[in-house]
Amino acid sequence: MEEALLPSGSTPADSRRQDGVESTVLGRRERAIAGGDRYQKAAAMVDQADDGVGLPVEVLKQPNFEHCAKLYFWFIWLNPIWALNLTILLLLNFFEVPLWCREDFPNPCGDPEKFYLGGLPYLTRTESLILEVTCVVILAVHTFFPIAFNGNKLFWDTRLDNIKVLLLVLLAGDTIFNLVYVAPWGPIEHLPFRLGPYIRVLIVVVNLRGLRDCVKTLAGILGDFLDIAALLLLFLLFSSWLAFILFEDTIQGKTLFKTYGDTLYQMSILYTTSNNPDVWLPAYKQSRFSAIFFVIYILFGVYFVANLVLSVVYDSFKGQLAKLLVEAENARQEVLSAAFDLLDDQGRGYLDKQQCGKLFNEIKTYRTLPHIADEDIEAIFYALDDSGDFKINREELADLCNAISLKFDKADEPAYLEKFPRLYHSQKFEALKRFVRSDLFEKIVIGMLLVNLVAVIIETTLDIQNSTSQKSWQYVEFALGWLYVVEMVLKVVVYGFNNYWRSAQNRFDFVITVTIVVAETLTYTLPNKINFFANEEWIRYLLIARLLRLTRLLVLMERYQVMVSTFLKLIPSLMPYLGITFCIMCFFCTLGVQAFGGIIYDGNPRLPGSAIEENDYMVKNFNDFPSGMVVLFDLLITGNWHIWMDVSAIVHIKTLIN
Repeated sequence: MEEALLPSGSTPADSRRQDGVESTVLGRRERAIAGGDRYQKAAAMVDQADDGVGLPVEVLKQPNFEHCAKLYFWFIWLNPIWALNLTILLLLNFFEVPLWCREDFPNPCGDPEKFYLGGLPYLTRTESLILEVTCVVILAVHTFFPIAFNGNKLFWDTRLDNIKVLLLVLLAGDTIFNLVYVAPWGPIEHLPFRLGPYIRVLIVVVNLRGLRDCVKTLAGILGDFLDIAALLLLFLLFSSWLAFILFEDTIQGKTLFKTYGDTLYQMSILYTTSNNPDVWLPAYKQSRFSAIFFVIYILFGVYFVANLVLSVVYDSFKGQLAKLLVEAENARQEVLSAAFDLLDDQGRGYLDKQQCGKLFNEIKTYRTLPHIADEDIEAIFYALDDSGDFKINREELADLCNAISLKFDKADEPAYLEKFPRLYHSQKFEALKRFVRSDLFEKIVIGMLLVNLVAVIIETTLDIQNSTSQKSWQYVEFALGWLYVVEMVLKVVVYGFNNYWRSAQNRFDFVITVTIVVAETLTYTLPNKINFFANEEWIRYLLIARLLRLTRLLVLMERYQVMVSTFLKLIPSLMPYLGITFCIMCFFCTLGVQAFGGIIYDGNPRLPGSAIEENDYMVKNFNDFPSGMVVLFDLLITGNWHIWMDVSAIVHIKTLIN
């Protein structure tokens, strides 16, 4: 999915005004590019390049550029639909009936308590099929839409587009196969394997640029990782051989190190410290000096080899990340070069003083540049002219854009109410704007949050004590919820929705506030009529989530300012890597459900005496997707991973034999 442009409002320039739906869809940068003069287009493209978003270079090179640009902006405007479709495709795995389940609804997998299922409601097979077909149709539109603005030839010459089409065809084929299985007239009674859940994960990855970059990074470090992994393997092979020889005639050798394969298996687990110290207790009981071998092995393996692996992977990761940054900078330079070509309509290879002055005036639409007098423009022009030839070339224009992006913040977009100047600039409205933008307003909001914190603590305590006074505090929380709505509305009215939505904190406040108020209102106005909102527990969790806004108090404290600000800035950078981790877990969870689904259940005659029963781990299994994701999280942190591996493998082999 392409990176969306920042949404924008209207501009004062009459030449940029559009009417009807197009004015709603296209923001100020988009309207400038699609219908403005060359200076307006160049300024919008410079702003896009500074933000790292915007038109692909292929669109900029199209002969019918303005028409293609409008189609591209329509494609971007539909990004919420594309994103929702991808989200549904990925989350569909959580609500599908596992393939091993063959019973009728409402319990297609049998007794949920017996099979320790994840607890999420299942869609019927027909409902899942209808939802998947709908997603495939939307995905087809999403996949082939770029032909409209890139052209047929460029679309099929692009490797990424070809991969998207291939995955779409595979998913459509699997959906048709599933249709034959679900249909009552279908000849297929049991479906042991489906390709679709794997394809959904791959489709999400290839359609999101952040995840694609993560895959490129992982692929780039694979060679270095294999080199260091080979060294790790040699370490394990040698250490296991040494342990097998040393403990051959001991209790350790007769119980756990009976063969070299058993020794290698146990020593590999010990490398992750998951079976430490249990695995070497027999040797330690027989001879206390045996601890020397295992201590040296753990110290050398965990604190030297593991750190060596980490350092090599990290160094390779930095190199791959640098390549991505270079690619991003090259893409930025291509957009700036296209803006330069747009201004240099005579092909002279440079810009003169008048052209630079007009560009400055247009860039002020997007950046907080001060007013520049005509006599100052000449001084700026000479300052930019590094070569001293009274001409601004491509490199000097790029330096200018770098300076603007670093020195000047984004300019606020005009608020909607500015269309009504008599109201917007009235004395009372000016007073309201000053109040909302003041520190007093912020302190009032923080005071409300502190009161909300006290109310949540008291209400939760009374709930635990089953006190009748709990209800009154719920009404206090309900009233505070509407006060937050008032705060949100005031900010939107004063700043404008686009400026309000630009802040990540405001987006968080908006989602939490709207969700809580709607849920609480439905709960109190329609009690026992909407089961989904009848549970007040999840509303309380949202109330607690809203109190995360109190972290802004830490920002106000000088000693915590740097730490909190750094943490908040790291979150956007971490999201793609968390996303690719989630996708990898989804991929392996599908494999686990198809391979091990239904083999762990209460009453299975193959489980008595097993480690999974003795440790009460039966509730963690691959019987459905939610349960499998929990198991994979445990495996991700190497928590007792060998227990699930042992039991799943043994039970699965016995099931196949029988």
